[in-house]
Amino acid sequence: MLKLPALFVLALPLLVSAGIFPKDSHVKMLDPKSFKKVMKKDETSIVAFVAPWCGHCQKMAPEYAKAAKGLNPLVPAYAIDCDEEKNKPLCGEQGVKGFPTVKVFPRGNKVAPITYEGERTSSGFFDFTSRRIPNKNKKLYKVEEIKPWIEKTTSKPRALLLNKGKKMPLLWSVLAHKFEGKVDFATFFDMKGKGHKSLGYEWKEKSKLLLFAEDSSEIFEYDGLLKLEPLSEFFSNVLSGEQSL
Repeated sequence: MLKLPALFVLALPLLVSAGIFPKDSHVKMLDPKSFKKVMKKDETSIVAFVAPWCGHCQKMAPEYAKAAKGLNPLVPAYAIDCDEEKNKPLCGEQGVKGFPTVKVFPRGNKVAPITYEGERTSSGFFDFTSRRIPNKNKKLYKVEEIKPWIEKTTSKPRALLLNKGKKMPLLWSVLAHKFEGKVDFATFFDMKGKGHKSLGYEWKEKSKLLLFAEDSSEIFEYDGLLKLEPLSEFFSNVLSGEQSL
């Protein structure tokens, strides 16, 4: 790792010593203790291994912060200052040989991280991270696939998103991973409202979430906010029995 003369280090701006990311960014700095803690969680995250004197890191910082804002609160974005003595062993363990090094951890410490090697842009970081979220989300492309999925026998609650867009929402991928093995998730890409109409709903150009209890094809229409916190609470209540379908 490149070392700078002590006097030059002392002369660096306070911004460098405080970190290269904006104060109001959603990038959270980690040390070995906090890194170990967050990696115990079975969740997807992105981590930037940086050094404050690194010009490429300084150039990347605004783009990385922008990606972190877009991923928040669904996927946490972290950074580690590899120039700090206490962090150097951790950076070595993670195979960091140059700066910046950015890695996505799909399932915390449960599977190996994936190094990002694309352009250091906010969209690049966002897209790469989004595609690395592991989830078993059944994708339905034809209207004819909807009712068979609804009517199938299952021992778990099921959630069907009639999605107004043509891409899988990041929120839905995160939820499918969070409740993997407990709730069956499916998505129908309903850009023209055919899915809505096939189930008797008026097409209002909005996504709709429908739920089904175990071994039941009776529809429960979710009317809450399609956001992480209320949906996580809702699914948890379904699983605990506090919320009936």
